Amino acid sequence: MNIKTLFVTILFLATNPAFAALDENAPRTLETPEFNVTIYGTGQPILLIPGLSSSASVWDDTVAALKDSYQLHVFQLAGFAGLPALPAEQLQQGFIHTQRSAIEDYIVRHDLTEPVIVGHSLGGFIGMQLALTHPELLAGVVNVDSLPALGALFGPFEQDAAETAPSAFDPHAMAAGMSNNSDWHERIVADMFSSDGMTSGQVMGELMMADLREELARLQVPMLTLGALQNGAPYATAEQVQKNYEDQFEHVAKHYHRFAFAEQSRHFIMADAPEWLVTMIQAFMTEL
Repeated sequence: MNIKTLFVTILFLATNPAFAALDENAPRTLETPEFNVTIYGTGQPILLIPGLSSSASVWDDTVAALKDSYQLHVFQLAGFAGLPALPAEQLQQGFIHTQRSAIEDYIVRHDLTEPVIVGHSLGGFIGMQLALTHPELLAGVVNVDSLPALGALFGPFEQDAAETAPSAFDPHAMAAGMSNNSDWHERIVADMFSSDGMTSGQVMGELMMADLREELARLQVPMLTLGALQNGAPYATAEQVQKNYEDQFEHVAKHYHRFAFAEQSRHFIMADAPEWLVTMIQAFMTEL
């Protein structure tokens, strides 16, 4: 392209509002060693963070519903669903610590104003941690089916499940246990097998050892926790599952935290109750 053609092209784009708007709203992807982020739309920022061994595509329905109202930052974390793992030195510092610090830096570096984190499972845990370490950076957190102390989940009513559950690892059975939506089972399995095994194993270990229950007494950021009441079925009733959520968050000040429960959903609420999930996020955003 010669100088004259380049000048004419720039002038055309600068003076044509339709093309300028199209360019501004087109999805764009940023890559770092810690994650890739695809950005959609304009408005108040929402950071969508998937869970353990999950791809960014778990948010596709959520993105489709919200991209015209908010600026969505959809994360794909390193080591999961085909993305290269973190460098060894970062992994040694702790996956969760590294990702939380990188997301803090991302918010500051991109000058995001009043962002809200919507995190599923591991993503929800990272959101809780970030709300505790740097509350000034966030307007709120939507915690999609994550617990502050995963290791404490294995209490009396889960013991019966451990005694009756099959001992052999069956990824399809695991996927079926995490979603009632059979259309999602192959997606969950594919993400699992395309994830780095060392990363997945380390992160599960970090989550099992972590305990934010006492620390959450310091929460000063509005947070909505979305619980899935079919998580323990058939080994635990919905009432038992709900009580476990309430017990784990008992130290959180009520004016900063509330629950909403998806009665017929398992762990992947975005698969089992996608419209309900979007409604809960939208309601939370209007309350901030």
